[in-house]
Amino acid sequence: MVFKIILIPVALLFFSCTSTPIPKNGPHTIPEDFFGMVHAGETGTVEEYTLLDEMGVKWLLLTFYWSRIESQRGVFNFSRYDAFVDTAKQNNMKVVAVLAYQAHWLYPEGNSKRYIAPENISLFLNYVEKTVGHFHGRVDAWEIWNEPNNFSWKGSRKEFIELTRVTALKIKETEPESYVIGGAFWRAPGSYIKNMHRAGALENLDGLAFHPYALNPSAVMKVHDSFNKTLSEIGYKGEVWITEMGYPTGGINPIRVSHDNFPSWVVKNISGAAARRPRVLIWYELYDTYNKGEVRSRKWDSEQLFGLVYPDNERKDAAWAYELCARYLPGSGYAPDFLQREGMPQNIISYCFLGGVTGNNTLIIWNDNRRIFKARLFLPAQALDHDISTGQHTLLPPEIVLEIGKQPLFFTWKGEGIPYMLPYQ
Repeated sequence: MVFKIILIPVALLFFSCTSTPIPKNGPHTIPEDFFGMVHAGETGTVEEYTLLDEMGVKWLLLTFYWSRIESQRGVFNFSRYDAFVDTAKQNNMKVVAVLAYQAHWLYPEGNSKRYIAPENISLFLNYVEKTVGHFHGRVDAWEIWNEPNNFSWKGSRKEFIELTRVTALKIKETEPESYVIGGAFWRAPGSYIKNMHRAGALENLDGLAFHPYALNPSAVMKVHDSFNKTLSEIGYKGEVWITEMGYPTGGINPIRVSHDNFPSWVVKNISGAAARRPRVLIWYELYDTYNKGEVRSRKWDSEQLFGLVYPDNERKDAAWAYELCARYLPGSGYAPDFLQREGMPQNIISYCFLGGVTGNNTLIIWNDNRRIFKARLFLPAQALDHDISTGQHTLLPPEIVLEIGKQPLFFTWKGEGIPYMLPYQ
């Protein structure tokens, strides 16, 4: 993420209403390596990697800055990133490496704008070739740049599209079996994507990424649906990646969330996104800048507060919500029509995921309406009711009366049979 504390455009407010759209796509399987994390694994400590493993993280995303790799023209130093990649691999993590930003020596007058002028593209491609070649077989996916439509690219749209086209081609020439991700768009810029398609900039991409930041989970899903709609219109056949998704718990960013609501928003975002068929979902981010209760130097700066965990590895409640999803959703089959909803209003949102690596079925339910709605739920086997804020669970009978509110209910059970839900009379 870059400079998210800037005022949110009017377009974001358009997506801020509260009703949650239900995806129209049919059943599909959630990949077993679905979950990832931004800015994670950098300490290289046993404590951090133990935490990542407990939370179900499979992918780590890190920017491989040109300015750090080639701090002097023609002098390449990969030691920092070698250590990161080697430790990640030792801990069975996959790596997304972002190729991005200018080398400082391009602008000796001190101009640090994020831009590669056409006359400097060959220099950028040299950094790309050297980096991709150096990490042959060790980096699992390469992402080109980051949020070009949100302060991270100071040139024209046409120039960035050409940079994407030639960079993807260079990666494939250097390592033909590599996996290349483009876009990394902030939200869902339809015209930008269509221009990339017309320019042939998508041809060597295996995946197209976006960051669906918005004011609340419902708005996030509308951004996601808008992105998918654009891809459908251009006949895009590659995979979709979410390489950033998250919220700060303070500061001035309009998308900030309270600590109390953070677990709910994590579950709503993850379940809603999983139902929309992305290849990978990478959360932004693992750590806050400060530990709980410490005085922050810039209280207005939301960028310090996107973490699920404090630097001392104490979890925010939302970390348990992420872990619950990462435990039960991977490998499961999204089954949009599996739960029988007799007489249930549309504001009762439900997502059902069957099977998975744990062998459990998962049902997630919440109410988009502010009022509590009572319902009877019949499960085909004894189920567990999971507290999304603590990770603890309780055993439930097959028939239960639910009070459905804004906080998601998270149930798992094993066995066959069809669950059904109807209003409580």
